[in-house]
Amino acid sequence: MLKKHPISIILAATGILFSNASFAEDNELDVVTVSASPIDDSAQLAHLAKQDALSGQTIILAEQLNQFGDQPLGDALRRVAGVHFDGANRAREIQLRGLGAEYTHVTINGRRIIDSSSSRSVQVDRIPSSMVERIEIIHTPLASNDGQGAAGTVNIILKQGSEYMPNSIGIGMGYLEDNGEVGDATFQYSFGNDTVAVTLAGGIQQQRRNESKDELEYSGDGQADGGEIKTNERRYEQFNFIPTVDITLNNANSLSIEPSFLQTTEFRDDIKEKLSDDQSEVEEYSKEVRERTRQNIGLYTELDTQISDNIELKSYIDWQDGYEDTTRDQDDFDGDNLLTDTKQREQSVDLNLVKVGFKTKHLVGQHALEYGLGMSQEGREEDNSEIKNGEIKDPKVEGVYEINESINHLYVQDSFSLFTGNSTTLGLRAEDSRTETTDFSDDTTTKSNTYFLPSFNLKQALSDDSYVRLGIAKTLRRPDLRSLSPTITEEDGTHDDPDTAGNPDATPESIVGIDLSFEHYFYENNGLVSLSVFDRSFKDKLETITTNVDGRYVATPQNTGDGEMKGAEVEFRLPLNSIGLSNVTGWFNATAVDTEVTITSTGEKRRFLDQPDHLGNLGFDWSLANLNSTIGLSLNYSGGYKQTHQLADGSFEKNTIDSFSRVDLSIQTELTQNTSINLTALNLFAHEAKREDQFFTAENTLDSYMTTVEPTYRSVYLKLNHTF
Repeated sequence: MLKKHPISIILAATGILFSNASFAEDNELDVVTVSASPIDDSAQLAHLAKQDALSGQTIILAEQLNQFGDQPLGDALRRVAGVHFDGANRAREIQLRGLGAEYTHVTINGRRIIDSSSSRSVQVDRIPSSMVERIEIIHTPLASNDGQGAAGTVNIILKQGSEYMPNSIGIGMGYLEDNGEVGDATFQYSFGNDTVAVTLAGGIQQQRRNESKDELEYSGDGQADGGEIKTNERRYEQFNFIPTVDITLNNANSLSIEPSFLQTTEFRDDIKEKLSDDQSEVEEYSKEVRERTRQNIGLYTELDTQISDNIELKSYIDWQDGYEDTTRDQDDFDGDNLLTDTKQREQSVDLNLVKVGFKTKHLVGQHALEYGLGMSQEGREEDNSEIKNGEIKDPKVEGVYEINESINHLYVQDSFSLFTGNSTTLGLRAEDSRTETTDFSDDTTTKSNTYFLPSFNLKQALSDDSYVRLGIAKTLRRPDLRSLSPTITEEDGTHDDPDTAGNPDATPESIVGIDLSFEHYFYENNGLVSLSVFDRSFKDKLETITTNVDGRYVATPQNTGDGEMKGAEVEFRLPLNSIGLSNVTGWFNATAVDTEVTITSTGEKRRFLDQPDHLGNLGFDWSLANLNSTIGLSLNYSGGYKQTHQLADGSFEKNTIDSFSRVDLSIQTELTQNTSINLTALNLFAHEAKREDQFFTAENTLDSYMTTVEPTYRSVYLKLNHTF
């Protein structure tokens, strides 16, 4: 650990906060008609919440989310419409509708939480799915929402301070094939009186990942040309504690104090074996043992004041502090298994965030006015050290920098009804930002931007069970924080493994989005048909561009040009009574997109890189009432695709990514009214993930290509839950 703020030690027991759901929509879930299946009940509640939302949303509640016993939240989210992850064994950064993770805004209880990932996102595999009350995916933001999230905003609502949530405890254990044991334990306990209410919630978790792969290289004529066998095994130990204290000060004022603590320690073994040209033997190899600790602490305080019957004011202070410390011990060997080099490296990332603001809801006749003002100050500082063969080396300059960013916002929105069955919400949000980057040499670059982000959301009831929605909004995609550092990171310097450099002059993309949808509910809200079409227009799109600098290839993020995405999304949940299967419910969702970007520097038109065109899920829930059990079956599918993109010297690259699917099975049984057990088998067929990368000269001659094969792994998990 290279650096630690003293205040982080003092407040470590208090931790980082997450508030409850967004102020703009304080939805309370309706009473539901109890059925024989808790999963059906959960779906019914989710559908009622979806109907009440001011903007188009996808909502899933805890019972559905945890049906397949996934430990990390990311694995559970795979089955939600439009959700994708980059990699068959990864579930860290959400990619909605196939767009890169940088276009998905992730919030916890309505707010962004700092994370050591520089992409301004939250790595959701740090959150146990059993600690989540519900997920809201907001397709078109309101003015009260943060200005990011072109693909959508994923709002994770945790189990804390929920009046209708019972006390609970859960214990689980399982095994990941060829890797080892996994397990978790979570709890929630509430107590108090009419003046003070306390909720304690938290848990511990051990999870495993394996991202090993074989990369084989070939010359243009098909001759073997080396490659690497990469072993990448990871184990995570996680601890989360999320208490809430709600205090009623008087009839007009209440105070919410929400501290929390998140810590994840990753133990990782990396082995890279470099093959000879004919791929018959290992020429050299390296072994790296990595330990990485991430910690987030903070405190959120909110004062709710009822000024009058028609005016409500919420004032808040949000303080967060975090760090990531990584140590790496690496040994390099030659083909005769003789030690050639040793390296010990450390890297630290220190993070901090302070937000203050207020938001007011004012009822004026038929209008629900809402306006708010807020200020935030965020800092990120990185440092590193290295010892090679016993000699202390200078820090790598690309890993030493500091970024400070302030963002001020002001918004106003009005919700009203134009006529019977109508809900219309108009809003305007202004965001002013100032970003200052300081590199290793103390050179500073400052960038300031002001954006106005209008939004329009309309919901029209066609009947008691059918709705049409239209949403139009302008959003932003701010550059990755690390990419704002101008220093160069040296790799091989080749066109297939270029050096990388930041770009402090990169500006946020602006995106205009349109969503049009139809929703129909039936079977007492247990059934759903939802059809959506959407369009996104990108201005100043950020792309990573490779150029030749003094004989070495360097990849740099640049505002390259304008782009567009069009697509459609469908979602069904259908009780199969009409075909004689009275205890079976089928569910299905699918997303299809088409993208194009025009590169300003070359005039090239191509699809967005690394984006699947088709995503989908198909599942069945079979309720066995006499056994108090539900059997679930799920198929997750990510479509394959081909892409071609030109490099700066006129050469180009073609990538072919195969489609990928996984099948999961679960059996959930209610042992008593308060106790249930869940047995799951995940990724039953353990398919391999495959891709091929081809590199062509400017004359369209195949120069070389590489094949990559990544195995996946089955797992089983048993979870016992008890409420009291």
